Amino acid sequence: MAFAPAVWLAAQAEIYEDDEETESNTFPEPQKRYLDDYDDDSLFDRFHLTRPCITFITDCVRLRMKATREQINGPCVDEIVIAALDYYANGILSSKVVDLIQMDHQEIHEVINKVSKVLSGMVKEFITFPANGEERANVAHEIKKICGIPTSVGLVGCMHVKVRPPQHDKDAFRNTMDNHTVMTQVICDCEGNFMSVENCCVGSTPEQTIWDSSEIALQLKRGVHGTNWIIAFLERKEKAGKGYTLSRHLLTAVSPVREKADRRFNAAHSMIYSVFQRTITSLKRRFRCLANLGHVQQNSLDKKAEIIKACCVLHNIAKKFSVPALGDITLEPIHPANNHQVPVVEVPSYAEKARAAIIGIYFSHSSGNDSVSD
Repeated sequence: MAFAPAVWLAAQAEIYEDDEETESNTFPEPQKRYLDDYDDDSLFDRFHLTRPCITFITDCVRLRMKATREQINGPCVDEIVIAALDYYANGILSSKVVDLIQMDHQEIHEVINKVSKVLSGMVKEFITFPANGEERANVAHEIKKICGIPTSVGLVGCMHVKVRPPQHDKDAFRNTMDNHTVMTQVICDCEGNFMSVENCCVGSTPEQTIWDSSEIALQLKRGVHGTNWIIAFLERKEKAGKGYTLSRHLLTAVSPVREKADRRFNAAHSMIYSVFQRTITSLKRRFRCLANLGHVQQNSLDKKAEIIKACCVLHNIAKKFSVPALGDITLEPIHPANNHQVPVVEVPSYAEKARAAIIGIYFSHSSGNDSVSD
């Protein structure tokens, strides 16, 4: 569920509804389109996106900036989008882009931040949770086909992005891999489309704390999205207490394992959760700025959050345009936050019974996980 077809069609209609209208009064057009300097292969090598995809992104940014009356002195929309895409794809700016924009590096990064703010503002249009029972059933059906686990409408986890915090604040950003990161909770479907992206926080924040305060969790508690599960990660036994906690809407693996059926369920859980890992890995491969977002202060994470959300929006648009993935990938490791100071949360008995019922019905026999059809 990257975004509903109706949203997609409405966005295209609004962008292209009047070919005669021009934005030249607001955004001066370049003398020559920058993309014309690239053939399709070199364009993809540089920006990790295809020409139609980049054109659509540029038009979306232009439309949004026009609607919000954003003003930029100097470069036109085509140029600032190209600068932002160059940074997202490579983590640095090429000399060619710097020459195009004709601004110093600080000014260019301010422009990139503005584009990131615009793109992150499109989250509600391009990153959507299944809106009704039929859409939720379709997502759950696809997940069940892969792993045999029923009534699950997404995979939740936290994506860690490395940063460089100030010396006095390093411990707050340190995760269990001993990296300094910011982390963002995301939910994806089994096709690798993002369905939810939350604001980022420091890398030591417990996942369960992020979930409990997230907008999607509050919506689920209010019954907005039905009674389905979200498949969530629980760290293995020797690191118990890290990751997410089994609850009314979070479905974790069984720990400790007592029965063969538990083991089969855990294997299915691990199988589908690898989709989440591949999604995060694919995102970071396409947008290499997420390898390290640079200097950060704990009390000013907004700009980092906007870059992460912008990349997630672009990821979903790229999926819609069937943009190829970037070669073979090594899966992103799952590393829970360092939450040893957080008390262990008691698992509700009704959640344990509900999970046990799934295991009993679908995983009690050795062939249960082989039959993945409804």
